[in-house]
Amino acid sequence: MQSEIEEIVKISLKKALDHDAKGNIGHAYAYYTAVLELCPAKRPGLEKRFISILCEWGIQLERKNLLTDVIKCYKNSLELFPKNPQILNNFAAHLLRQEEYLRAIKYLKKALELDENFLPAVRNLQNAYSIAVDRWHFAMLNDKKRNEAFNKAIKKKVLLGYDTVLDIGTGTGILSLYAHDSGAKSVYACEYSPVMADIAKKVFHKNKADNIKLICKASHCLKIPENINERVKLIVTEIFDAAVFGELVIPTLIDAHKNLLATNNEGTIIPMSATLYIAAVESQYIRNKSSVVFNKSNYLGSLNFENIIIYIDDNYYDTESLNNVDVNYITELSPLLQINFNDLEELENFNKDGIKGNLPITCQVNGSVDALVVSFKLHLDEEIELDSSQKNSCWQFAIFPLIPQTVKQNDILILTAQLINGRLKCSCQQNNQNMEQGKFFYQLPRDVITFLNDQEYIASLIKVAKLKRNECIKSVYDTSPVPIYGLTVLKENSLCEVLYCQTDNSALKHFIEHIVNTNNINKKVYFVSDFSEITCTLDNIYVHNFDTKGELLDWGQQTYREIYSCLLSSSGTLLPERIFLMGQLVYSEELPKIVSVYNNNLQESNYQEAIKSDTNSELDDTEDDEKEEKNEIENVKSNSKTYKYSIAEYINKFKINQVFDLNSSLYNSIALSNVKTLTEMDEAEMKEEIFNFGVINVQKLRTVPNALICWYNIFITDDVVIETKRENSFMNHTAIVFNNEFDNKVLQGEDIKIKIQQMRDIVRISVV
Repeated sequence: MQSEIEEIVKISLKKALDHDAKGNIGHAYAYYTAVLELCPAKRPGLEKRFISILCEWGIQLERKNLLTDVIKCYKNSLELFPKNPQILNNFAAHLLRQEEYLRAIKYLKKALELDENFLPAVRNLQNAYSIAVDRWHFAMLNDKKRNEAFNKAIKKKVLLGYDTVLDIGTGTGILSLYAHDSGAKSVYACEYSPVMADIAKKVFHKNKADNIKLICKASHCLKIPENINERVKLIVTEIFDAAVFGELVIPTLIDAHKNLLATNNEGTIIPMSATLYIAAVESQYIRNKSSVVFNKSNYLGSLNFENIIIYIDDNYYDTESLNNVDVNYITELSPLLQINFNDLEELENFNKDGIKGNLPITCQVNGSVDALVVSFKLHLDEEIELDSSQKNSCWQFAIFPLIPQTVKQNDILILTAQLINGRLKCSCQQNNQNMEQGKFFYQLPRDVITFLNDQEYIASLIKVAKLKRNECIKSVYDTSPVPIYGLTVLKENSLCEVLYCQTDNSALKHFIEHIVNTNNINKKVYFVSDFSEITCTLDNIYVHNFDTKGELLDWGQQTYREIYSCLLSSSGTLLPERIFLMGQLVYSEELPKIVSVYNNNLQESNYQEAIKSDTNSELDDTEDDEKEEKNEIENVKSNSKTYKYSIAEYINKFKINQVFDLNSSLYNSIALSNVKTLTEMDEAEMKEEIFNFGVINVQKLRTVPNALICWYNIFITDDVVIETKRENSFMNHTAIVFNNEFDNKVLQGEDIKIKIQQMRDIVRISVV
């Protein structure tokens, strides 16, 4: 029998290697599996290759939507290699794409138990937390004014006899707790997300409110008496996005009126109603993210882009915090429409697609209309309201980008709101406006727009390209959103004959072809999806491997240099030459609130004042400077106190410590160190370094660092360097947020040290 098994293993291994060499991944996987099952002794020698085959086969199966087969393959593979972090991580990545977040988190945690420094699992776990619990929960729960307003409004209604309550979209359950503690006879809470429902269950138990009935269903799936005992007298909900209606609140409330709310005017809804406000604004910040208008632009060098207008391909709206952004209001922020959530007929009429409001409005000043901004007021009852336009609101503005229009004071604009597929869309029409003649319009992705609006980066690329006008360059490969570098080389260098551009976007291809024709570049331009479609050697490659959210793009299974060096001629050059990670320690009030919930933000005002009074009494005998310093530390440590409402410990299990896609509009900060070069990015399998910021002078600075802002310095060449953290950069930056890890070190005058771990595109930073 043993000899027969050995013969089967021998034949299967040969077939596995043959299919592997021919690229028959599925067959190779099957035969490798047979070998490893029959002969465990071969597992160590074949483990690395088997994992590569498994990874590729899993991707192929997923592309064919054979998800059951993906799960089966990974479960079988984990029986062979139960302690392999890479298999666990890759399996979790598949589960994340199938929206099985909790299962994915389980496998990722297991991977990190086996190897705490396996950075792909670290990154995927952060992604899993971000997807499982939407980040807006953190800002919302940290909005004291919002929480207190809902608490007061709910308490008023319950005391008036509206004492059976349904909380639609309960999230962590805070509104249900307010109703419960206001004396409601019955409180029901429904939540569609299993993750959030699990958090709410733990929150109710912690807060001694187990009698709140929690149902893990959408409200339109609730039945009486199967799920709730009766039609309720009070419905509370807070499922509003920046433009109110994006979370399908209207159809949700229509169904609630018909099936869940008490009839004959015995039931009511909080909020009572909402009013939308709109204004036309001029803003360079918004324009740079939504449109490009070319005239005679000197930063484009010899390339001609005249008479081209590019606008974003988004269909509806963006959201932005405008707290720290220069915005010129061309018109006043004015009411556009109002909706009464307690009027079923009004809700049903509003829910039909079509125009919901027209507002003729006069321009206050001369300028350019770059966008429409929308805010709202939630009228919780006749007296209590929340205004999303206020500076510290958890809601941002809804931004409807426009192709820039020049207007004059006293011009009349017609602002229109309409519902399309249940979502709000706002537009602007200027009286007697003529469309610009002789212009070419292209609707392109955001990364193209931000790239072309980054004049410093474009000018740097052109500078390097012009330096190569006399070099022997026949072929160029440029992976930038628009191949400015490659086009310049093609135009300036008479020897250059071929340019490869990387894109699958048909509109972008037409745009690049237009530039080629306009600039009389009578040479060959080829569009490829990736490097594998290039069959000839190249003299010059520019790799734009940057994600607009603030990190390097995945360099893949092979190393970055290996891939592109194989394409280069013997004298070819690869740009950028080097990339450095930069950093600066800061203190910021806003950044911690993006990643953590603080229980003190959930309490009633009189309870907050009592806590504040207790804290201040402890500090009465302290010098003023030390008082301020200790108050900040007390704020950070607030979750360790005993509060009436305790939620933080449960939702913060899903907190992340690295925030991406940061820009000047999102936060304020105080610099507590000089800008430092933290490390050079390379492709080592794993690189680990310790960086020392030295001693932070707490007496002088009067606060403790709670975040590290990170960005990149890109050395296109040694002489041409561009940094990504600056105004109008094509790329946002990131922050590592610390949870009082520095407090004792700073107060004791110790050096502040961080550990930097890097694996290709992934960076993890922690406190030493």
